[in-house]
Amino acid sequence: MTHSKPREVWFIRHGESVANAGARTVEASGYALTDLGFRQAEQVGRVLPIEPELIIHSPYVRARQTAEPAMARFAHVPVEEWPVQEVQYLAPAKCVGTTQDERRAFSVEYWDRCDPEHAEEEAESFVVFIERVRQALAGLSQRKERRIFVFSHGQFMSAAAWLVLSRPAVLDRTAMKRFFQFIHGYGVPNCSVMPLYFHPEGHYSLGGLWMPEGVDVADANLAAGLAGV
Repeated sequence: MTHSKPREVWFIRHGESVANAGARTVEASGYALTDLGFRQAEQVGRVLPIEPELIIHSPYVRARQTAEPAMARFAHVPVEEWPVQEVQYLAPAKCVGTTQDERRAFSVEYWDRCDPEHAEEEAESFVVFIERVRQALAGLSQRKERRIFVFSHGQFMSAAAWLVLSRPAVLDRTAMKRFFQFIHGYGVPNCSVMPLYFHPEGHYSLGGLWMPEGVDVADANLAAGLAGV
């Protein structure tokens, strides 16, 4: 059977994490949700208006915790873990025991350097990060499921949107500067939804970012953040 409607992939950012709330943290992959974050996850899992045919989450704790209420609601739906985790462009060792605000100083240095090939120790370069996002989009384009939920992260979602809208031919310093400008105009609140449509003709398009009705929002809701958390 040939479908004329596009396949829908809904990227969903994780709920508020302890890092978002200003706590000192140790390892990026292990940030858990706050009480508010768990409440947001329960709410978004309850109010999402469509049933997926596949649920994907990143390997990071906060993304899986956000996905769990939807996984429980749609218990018959397959679940897969994909490398759709947040960018890690700061050396993990120097981030141990820091707050999100403290990491912003390191982030400023990284972006001021504006070297797309530069990678700190045990971190990824801008080029490697964007290629990882491209590979995820390519993988999603090959799936047959009509509706997919992807529980991911702020800058990963921003990067996917940037690739769809900008389609950079080269990942050079100019592209890196444009991405930096883009993410500062494309805030992705916790538990917001970013639809991506894969069309039968082979191209894909971006839907408008939206917040599910009934999901609590923090007083100072942080979007992707310069530190990529």
